Amino acid sequence: MAELAFAIQGGGDQPVADQMAIHSLLNQYCHVVDRGTVDEIAALFCEDAILRPLHEGPEVFEGRAAIRAWYDSYDKRVRAGRRHRLHRISVPFIVVDGATARVDCYLDSTAVLVATNVINVSAGRYEDKLVKADGRWLFRDRTIIINHVHRIETFEEPAHGN
Repeated sequence: MAELAFAIQGGGDQPVADQMAIHSLLNQYCHVVDRGTVDEIAALFCEDAILRPLHEGPEVFEGRAAIRAWYDSYDKRVRAGRRHRLHRISVPFIVVDGATARVDCYLDSTAVLVATNVINVSAGRYEDKLVKADGRWLFRDRTIIINHVHRIETFEEPAHGN
């Protein structure tokens, strides 16, 4: 509960436009991680951003170029071996403070592993610090926490396959 203590201090003066723009950023991230390019993903981070993919270890990636390189590696190691990627967030808890914001949200992801035709399901959360630069919200610090991954061996894929 202490992790969410920041929210109580957030106050109620959060402009609706900022809330909507932050929701849009979070949703856009999901879509470009599933089907976009590494350049589209990297563009959602400010130049001096930090990425902490804790599910892969303690290494921290600092700066947009380093973050782009991590997603390029992720693209080759993970995305290339999966189809029907579906990545989503839920219950975003947003606290805006001027041109900065804090966001905690849950994540769920499913995909079919190409090599085995098995469904891979994972769940966790994001802890974000955002910044508004030139009227646009960007990730300044994104922490990815995966709580569990499991696989579903048997499934039926519809004939349309998309």
